[in-house]
Parts: sequence; C-alpha cells; structure tokens
Amino acid sequence: MREFPTPERVYALGRLVANCPYTRTDLYNGLCMSDVYGEGNQDIFGYTLTVAQELELIKSQDTQFSLSCDRSVLKDYPSFRKHAARIAFSRPNGTFFQTTSLYLELAEEVLKAPRWADVVTLFNERGGLNLKDNDMLGWRFWTSFLGIGYLHTDMLIPNVYTRVKDALETQVDFKTGESVPLSRFMGWLEMQCPEIKNSRNEFRLGLGVSNGLRMLKEQGFVDLISQPDAEKWQLNYLEAETINDVSHVRIVSVR
Repeated sequence: MREFPTPERVYALGRLVANCPYTRTDLYNGLCMSDVYGEGNQDIFGYTLTVAQELELIKSQDTQFSLSCDRSVLKDYPSFRKHAARIAFSRPNGTFFQTTSLYLELAEEVLKAPRWADVVTLFNERGGLNLKDNDMLGWRFWTSFLGIGYLHTDMLIPNVYTRVKDALETQVDFKTGESVPLSRFMGWLEMQCPEIKNSRNEFRLGLGVSNGLRMLKEQGFVDLISQPDAEKWQLNYLEAETINDVSHVRIVSVR
C-alpha cells in the first residue's frame, strides 16, 4: 500500500533476478544502476524488494535472492499482472484486498468524494480500516495495473474489464459461443475475482462490474442477453444503454 513499490519497479526487479541469483547489494546496484546514476533511494528499493517477495516472485536464501516463480510469469506485463492479481486477491484479510473490495462496493460514493483524503475517511469509517492518505497513492497504482479501474487525471474510474478479461482468457468452464445464465456466470466470476463479491446487492451488479461487462461487450468478447421470461440481473442503470438488465452472457471470444 506504499507509493514506492510501483508495478513497474517490482516487475523490473523480478526480471533482473530471473537472470541469476543476486545478493542484496548487487541487486540494489543492478536495479538502481548506482555506478551510472549514483546512490539511489534505499527506501524505494527496500519496499520494492518486500513487495516482490510478498507477490511470490523472489525468495531469499542465505545471502542470495532468487526467483520463486516460473520464468513465464515475467515474460511480459500481462503474465505478471495475472500472477500478481492471483496472489493479491487470494488474501481476503489483507489490507489491499479489503481496500479494493470496499472501493468496488462503495464505487458511486467514491466518485462523489472531492478529494482522496475524503475517500480515506470513507473507507476507514465504513470498512473499519486504518488507512493513511499516502496509502491510497500506492493502492491506486496497483488497482489500476491489476485491472480494477482506470486512472483518469486524479480519479480512478471503476471498471473491471481487464480483470475479468484476464480470467476469461484462462478459464475452461465455458465454451466459445455458449450462452450462460448470468447466475452461473457470476458464481464463476466471484470465485475467480473474489474482490468483486461485496459490490453486488443480490441481483444488482455494482458500477465497476457493470462497466466491465459492458466494455467486454463493446470489445466483442461477450454478448449481454436479456431473454424474455428469464431471471434478470440489473446492471448499473444508464439511460443511454439499450440493455440494463441481463439474463445470459454468451462467450464470443477471449483472445
């Protein structure tokens, strides 16, 4: 939740260790290029190293840091993102998970908050968290990277398009062209992306999930179907949309 260990820094550290084991000193010198640019910030390096270990990218043994994941995890940003999301959202008691879940649950209220300091107050009061203002800066970097929202100026627009698309790319439960009742689809999705669960109010989907499904439709990955006489789920209402309630999702493509 700190602002220093950005996804780009953690990814760069992992890529460096993927080449061979390093001591902490050599890793610091290699990552910061201290022989070229001089001494770097030890706090930035230290926090980045900690996050890389928390995300199970690297491990420490004796005086060496080595890779603790398959090298394919670090072949590109999408692979790294999927791995990082799987780890980060498998810890429901963690502050990052709880903050993200609360953000999706209270998305409409968050968008009305004039400052991020007000969002911190909202999360602490409604979620029983103990966040500081600086925590939100690091959280926003990672939340955007993991596909929960889009950074626009100083705002984070709730939209789980990338997160859901990543899940669809690796799933084996649905066939291309299959029309799936939304109740079944959401049951699957909430297992794959547990941070979205509290954003749903019975059969009404939250803003971030609604935006994500609509964007998946617009990008040609799914069809959203409102079948007569079928059980309907409500998307976040938009007057300009032709479909605001959905009964089925048809998987069109996941690539």
